[in-house]
Amino acid sequence: MSNTSNWPKTASGPGAWTRASLSADESWIHRLDETLLEEIERAILGFRRRRLTLETLCAEDLDCPSLIAFMREFIRYDVGVRGVGSIRGLPRERYTDAELEMLFWGLGLHLGVGVSQNADGDRLGHVRSKALDYDALNVRGYQTSHELAFHCDPSDVVGLLCLHQAPKGGDSALVSGLSIYNAVLAEHPEFMPILERGFVYDRRGEEAYYQQPVSAPVPVFAQVNGQVSMRYVRKSIETGMAKLGRKLSAEEMRVLKYIDELTERPELIMNMRFKPGDMQFVNNYMVLHSRTSYEDHIDPERRRHLLRLWLKVEGLRELEPRFIEYDEASGWSRREGIRPPNAPPPNTQTHSPFSAN
Repeated sequence: MSNTSNWPKTASGPGAWTRASLSADESWIHRLDETLLEEIERAILGFRRRRLTLETLCAEDLDCPSLIAFMREFIRYDVGVRGVGSIRGLPRERYTDAELEMLFWGLGLHLGVGVSQNADGDRLGHVRSKALDYDALNVRGYQTSHELAFHCDPSDVVGLLCLHQAPKGGDSALVSGLSIYNAVLAEHPEFMPILERGFVYDRRGEEAYYQQPVSAPVPVFAQVNGQVSMRYVRKSIETGMAKLGRKLSAEEMRVLKYIDELTERPELIMNMRFKPGDMQFVNNYMVLHSRTSYEDHIDPERRRHLLRLWLKVEGLRELEPRFIEYDEASGWSRREGIRPPNAPPPNTQTHSPFSAN
């Protein structure tokens, strides 16, 4: 465990944004130009002509050099430095759901490694309500229409592509983890030892055979060479403690309540509403995201539906091993996503999962 007195006195740079600063500088919002749209059109026409499917698509099938170059720079700066970026202007009505699935997955193949998002091994996720009870054990928020508190997903980057929006609700919001860090240091620096020590996380019944149902303590804040990262999922902390038959201490409860209060400060929150065709990519070590509850369409074909990528992107950020639950024996870390229960350990990889190189 590191000495918190050695941490940066403040997190600075584009990633430490507030609502005002992000609203004033919309360079993180990109609109696809004609060159990029023409490449997308040609690519999707090629999918149709060759009768490709999501299962047969490979990276070479997305022959869009300008789009790929744009997206790589977008990930490098907007997502890697600022923590968030948005892309608009994709004519969703021109393409089928299956065609947009192939486009989105194809982009992911060029940006990093798409990791599994659940115990079924799904690498292209579908964010839509299954009318499940959000408070039930092992139910995940994206399977419901319930309001979701601010949290981070367990991957380097989460990407979303909106296919259908809800008629009411379902709005998204973001908050900078670096700005939360700055607020903690300014207002309650005495909380830092608990936040650096961290909390256990419930794996929600999706652990592999070589994993425990509940993680070891994971820091809320971690730093490598002065670069601060944040990870926070309040519900998984609480259900993890419940599975262990333990209770949070009064001081831990006070700290968590304070973090929740920070995520609800209007001056820190950037609100937005997806339109069909909009894409958003978020750095899970820099930004927390949330969603309001929503009412869905009666027509099943028009219900709220977002495609989701969890990407492992090399060179994005240096990461402390405890922060990503790195297990030396299996080679697994949170960067590998949620592996199917019987999947072999990923210890054949040739690089360190917490290295930026």
